[in-house]
Amino acid sequence: MRSKIVVNVPEASPTRFTQGIAHPDLWLWDSWTCKSEGKDHLYCLAFARKDSEGRPTSPAQRNNFTFHIRHFESEDAGASWRDCGAVIQSTSQPNATLSDNVWSGSTLRDSDGSFLFAYTGLPSVSKDRRFLQTICIAASPEPGHVPRLPLVPLSDPVRDYDSIRAAGYFLAERETLGENCGESGGPILAWRDPFLFTHGDRIHALWAAKAGPLQPAVAHAILRREDNGSLAVDQLLPPILLPDGDTFTQAEVPKVYLDTVRQQYWLIISGCNRISEDQPDDEIVKDQRLYVSETLQGPWIPYRGTTSVIPGIEHLFGASVMDADFAGGRLRLIAPYTEMADPAVQLTFAPIVTVTLPDSARVAALLGKSLADRP
Repeated sequence: MRSKIVVNVPEASPTRFTQGIAHPDLWLWDSWTCKSEGKDHLYCLAFARKDSEGRPTSPAQRNNFTFHIRHFESEDAGASWRDCGAVIQSTSQPNATLSDNVWSGSTLRDSDGSFLFAYTGLPSVSKDRRFLQTICIAASPEPGHVPRLPLVPLSDPVRDYDSIRAAGYFLAERETLGENCGESGGPILAWRDPFLFTHGDRIHALWAAKAGPLQPAVAHAILRREDNGSLAVDQLLPPILLPDGDTFTQAEVPKVYLDTVRQQYWLIISGCNRISEDQPDDEIVKDQRLYVSETLQGPWIPYRGTTSVIPGIEHLFGASVMDADFAGGRLRLIAPYTEMADPAVQLTFAPIVTVTLPDSARVAALLGKSLADRP
């Protein structure tokens, strides 16, 4: 059963975007990046600002529309961007993993030079269960086109229900997964936004999850290659818990970056306190949060000691790190504005912003205190 309104997918705009991306034809959400042959590739969720009849669409009705994944390219480190069109769209093909909708993910340059596209596929279930989410990976020889989508997800809360629960993650009753009203008094199912990265000689994945009805978590899986070249979950590790997870309900679009010199991991998430999809946007607090750890499983420490919230970037959400200069103590972030920003810029990309990291002595002190306090 298809519950979303299908909107046209505009062709690539000829506009050369500078000082961010204010797209004339699209609303833009979330972000992820990939580098290849001296170019920066930016991907995001999008849908058209007008429906097929030419009527304006409203971001407040986002759950009624089909998204697609948009691709932009920069040859000058993000100073300007070229629209390269859509790379993944939802489809009504039988058994498709995203027959209802597609949500955020990531793109990774594989060891053989190909590209792995991870995304959240939403299969059609019923009008009351529009938010069932699966983790999917497609492969492509190039960064701007995905020739074939998988028919089988990497991780499926229905298929893998018992093993997911056994690993320590929260899922509501099997027959209620994806319900519009949320889970057990909390927000909707969280099994989305896969982020692929290499660690050692293995491919790992993080994605948004829950440890309780109102407790956000980040899922962590180690992947393996099957004989046919596809990827599968080799090990689903316990949930990554956040020290301030009681102050928000969703840890969305997680991404991790490694400082190879100091062997420190930096985790950025988009925090949100939404309980219900029916809540008006002015009740929702969204922010970017940053943590540091000496191991992928934590403990994760708020990067500013007393708080994980990145200051000075109000109304930015779904951020990605364009470049990480750990020696210089800087991250360059790219992100779209939320719906709560000024109407002139909402759901457009802001210019790249620089985030200052604490110096190495401060980070060491934070980590040392945490390690000393561990039971």
